[in-house]
Amino acid sequence: MAGIFLYASIDKIANPAAFAKDIYNYQILPDALINLTALVLPWLELLLGLCLLTGVWMPGAVLTVNGLLIVFLAALVFNLARGLNVDCGCFGAGGLGPSMSTGGYLLRDMAFLSLGVFLFFSVFRNQLRGRLKRASDQNRDGDSDGKQGRAASTSMVERSHLSLGSKTGWSRAALQIMALAALSAVVAPAVNALRTDRLPIIGDWSAAGRITTATGERMDISLFEAQKLFANDAAVFIDARSAEDYSQGHIKGARSLPWHEVDLKFIDVTQDIELETPVVTYCDGETCELSHDLALFLRDAGFTNTRVLVNGWTLWQQAGMPVESGIPSANRQ
Repeated sequence: MAGIFLYASIDKIANPAAFAKDIYNYQILPDALINLTALVLPWLELLLGLCLLTGVWMPGAVLTVNGLLIVFLAALVFNLARGLNVDCGCFGAGGLGPSMSTGGYLLRDMAFLSLGVFLFFSVFRNQLRGRLKRASDQNRDGDSDGKQGRAASTSMVERSHLSLGSKTGWSRAALQIMALAALSAVVAPAVNALRTDRLPIIGDWSAAGRITTATGERMDISLFEAQKLFANDAAVFIDARSAEDYSQGHIKGARSLPWHEVDLKFIDVTQDIELETPVVTYCDGETCELSHDLALFLRDAGFTNTRVLVNGWTLWQQAGMPVESGIPSANRQ
């Protein structure tokens, strides 16, 4: 469990902007809390991993770990109930292993939570057994009358349960949890302030704010502009959705380059496109980030005239523009 939390924190600390996007995709937190969570949560995970590894502040660390695992699992269940399939974001932009469906992430997080529950009972059961044994030993040594001893022993056991809950168990764990949270809240903004690519505490998560480059350049294109480029055959349209969604329907003449397969299909799809050619990427839904990620990737690859049609597939259909379906034999216009 220590290794899981340490690994989970590394990429998110190195790439807070990517983690903030993962948090946004869940559509649970208010926009004002997204960047702050993306900064603080990875440091809390790092501290928890270190506590589990060294055995320091175990009660508080174990309770916090289980609390976070329950929150992560609840977020996945919430998205599954809404029919959304978003990347887990548990291990940062790179993830742990191949991309999975929301159901796959759900099963994985259930396995993690089972480990957390086992750890919880291991830590607190040892405390309980130790206190009960000490109470029983003290009672036997201090009372010679068997009947009174048994009665006193029962009383000591009851008091031991109360003591565990009120003094040595939950109260101490609560103080440790507050200390871990406070350390994370202090360290995260301090480290962020030292970064050259620091993440603003409150970010702009509007559609226009999301579709920008690292230098702040707007990358979105209006439907009117996209229609004009299409009518003049002046741009290449690229669908960032899955191959299955593409086959069910897409902009006429658009090429399929699913974001999750970009490394495999990039060369085949783009090798005949001149670098200066206007390229329009699109997916579906106001919150879909696949087309944005693909556009940034294409710009890094040299296609500097790449734009994003936000909610492109829906807008295109609503405008009555030409569409087609089926899987093409090749992604060529």
